Amino acid sequence: METIFDCFFEETFLRLERSGLKTKQKRKDVIDHLNAIISGCCGGQNLRPEESSRLAVLSAIKYHRDNKSGNSDVCLMGKYHNVLYIGIKVAWDWGVVDSQAVKQLLEEIYSCEHTFERIFLGALFGSNAPHFIAGWKSDFKDQDENTRAMVYFLQHATNVGLSFPVYLNKFEGTKMIRFIDIPIESCGTSSPLRVALQASQPDILLILLRYGAEPSPTDGGIPPVLALLDKLVESPKRRYLYQLVSCLKILLRTISIIEMPFKPYLFEYRKSMFIEKYEVLFEDGLISREQVFGVVKLKHLCRCTIRDILRNNSQLPNGINKLKLPKTLKRYIDMMEDVK
Repeated sequence: METIFDCFFEETFLRLERSGLKTKQKRKDVIDHLNAIISGCCGGQNLRPEESSRLAVLSAIKYHRDNKSGNSDVCLMGKYHNVLYIGIKVAWDWGVVDSQAVKQLLEEIYSCEHTFERIFLGALFGSNAPHFIAGWKSDFKDQDENTRAMVYFLQHATNVGLSFPVYLNKFEGTKMIRFIDIPIESCGTSSPLRVALQASQPDILLILLRYGAEPSPTDGGIPPVLALLDKLVESPKRRYLYQLVSCLKILLRTISIIEMPFKPYLFEYRKSMFIEKYEVLFEDGLISREQVFGVVKLKHLCRCTIRDILRNNSQLPNGINKLKLPKTLKRYIDMMEDVK
């Protein structure tokens, strides 16, 4: 069966010019042809669609690796690299459930690009954004489908605890960063979570946090919660954007305390500076003194601690359902509702 897909890629790509997969329509033509072969294999070889599509994805990866290996392990780019995005779309279209196959696909992409912006940008900004930001038209039809595809790959990456080496800076060097936190190159190497906050996208922010995005990513920026507070205090006449307020409420569910800046000053001095800067946010009830200076509620501390443990073990959000807790508490830990 693998031979059928290997021959498909060899023969199809032999007739394609180097830039043959640059346009969305050309990729669609190849994907449609490949999908027809997958359907035919399901009927003719009595294979399940999931298995047939999995073999097609693995064949796309093999084609990329073989051409890369023949070029001193340097990607030839053009159609030889974009074949991986044929695999991305096929995996999504057919709902490939083998997380190891999806892992190999994501690893191949990262080995050449060191980013996953083509997966995240469409969900963050809409299907046209990848074209304007990164020169790539999304293969998914709209923002909703881009978002569902992003969740699909987040789920598989979480299943296998997928992480990649990322160079942070000369002091911290290279660290292993989880798939969900890999910086987006075309957005100033900011993490997807930070980009979601900058774009005021509470729905995407909630998805990222539920799947274990780091609330304070190591992407070189100030803590996201402080960046959000700064945007809120700049609101004219205290008319806060609903999206910004929603982002703040969601983010505060995942951090035990708002760490004050202005170090290395003494606590009391830092406290007075913080109050002076964000006084209106205290007055308007957007942040509470207990989450900055005082003792936060035990239930919130428990939620943050449980989420930290599950995140570090790549168990968000699925691991929550394995906890022997009432359904209401599970939803509270999963940030889907509050507990009185």
